[in-house]
This record gives sequence, structure tokens and C-alpha cells, in this order.
Amino acid sequence: MKVKILFITAFLLIMALLPFAAAKCSFLDINSNQTVSTADSISDGNNGEDDGYEKVLCGLVAAKYKDSYSDETIKAIAILLNTDYTVNPESFDITDKNNCIYEDNSDNSLKEIYPKIKKTVNSILKLTVNKNGKKLYIPYLDSSNGMTIENDDYDYLTGVASPWDCYTENYDENAECIGVSINGIEYLCKNGASAEEALKWYLPNFDISEVK
Repeated sequence: MKVKILFITAFLLIMALLPFAAAKCSFLDINSNQTVSTADSISDGNNGEDDGYEKVLCGLVAAKYKDSYSDETIKAIAILLNTDYTVNPESFDITDKNNCIYEDNSDNSLKEIYPKIKKTVNSILKLTVNKNGKKLYIPYLDSSNGMTIENDDYDYLTGVASPWDCYTENYDENAECIGVSINGIEYLCKNGASAEEALKWYLPNFDISEVK
């Protein structure tokens, strides 16, 4: 009987102290030094789970968008930018509207297409261009002179033929393109290639896949 009384007393004492313990835990949680990611606080090498990172990536893709681009072209650009921003975010000035256009700051025509951009970006957040499981920065230019070139600064890239650049209105025979030609990507995608296939034309030794 005494044991039972002691057990009940101990139980009631614990129940009485629970609110104080909960209050203390809440206080510690609120005042702990946590880093909260926002659109202005992007963690390096983000794995795609941060809303702020996704917003920035949408802004980068939107700044590159042209009305002529096919859905697969947008996807290819998104994968390319996802790779480069993950590898070297400092190379992007996301405060410059020429480089990054957020939905709130987009004009009416771009605002109409923004849902498609967000859907595309969301679908490729874990996809990057990588070689042997390593993500590498991939330079790009709007167009080439018919061939991408090799460069000592990017010795992991191979020059490839890009003859379709010659068909573009802004063709420049002096353009020296390292890595990827965006106009070339657009031509390939419009003629039946997937985003991954178009990227692999310019990056034959690379994979487009998830890298942890």
C-alpha cells in the first residue's frame, strides 16, 4: 500500500513539473543560435531543399529565358545553372536584374511564364552536370562560331562541333565559346533531343544525375 501511495505521489509530482520543463525547452529553442535560410541567405552547395535557393535558381533561369525556348531548353538551362550556382555561387550577382529576375520583379510577359519556370526548376533541383560523381563549373555562351574550344582553365572540358550555331541570327564567326552553346542547346532540343541529350552533346564525358 505504501509503495502504491509513493508511486502515485511521484507520478503527480512529475505531472506538476512538466509545464515548467516544456516552457524551459521552448525558451531555449527560441533563443538558440540557428541559421534560417531565406531568399537572401543561401547556403553554399544547397541540396535543393531550401525555398530560398529555389527562388534564386528560378530567378537565374528567368533571366536567361527567351520566348523561343522549348520546354527542354529551359530544363537544360536550369540543370546547367543549378550546377554552376552550386559549385560557385560567388560568380553570380543575384542583385543584378540582368542575371536574376524574381517573379515579383518580372514584367507581365515573363510573369505569365513564371509558373512553367518554377515547375521546371522544381523538377531538376537534384540534377547536376557531374564527372565521376564530382560537380564542376561549366562555362557557357549564347553561341559559338561552329565549334566550342578547349581552355587550360577548364581542362576537364572537350571542344565539340556546334554547326547549328551558324544558323542563328546573331551568328558571330569570332565567338569563342567554352563549354556549352545555349543556341546549340536550343537547336538540338527543338529537333527532338531531350535536355540531358543536348547537354551531353557539349559535355560528352559528363553525367546528368543526382550527386549527394
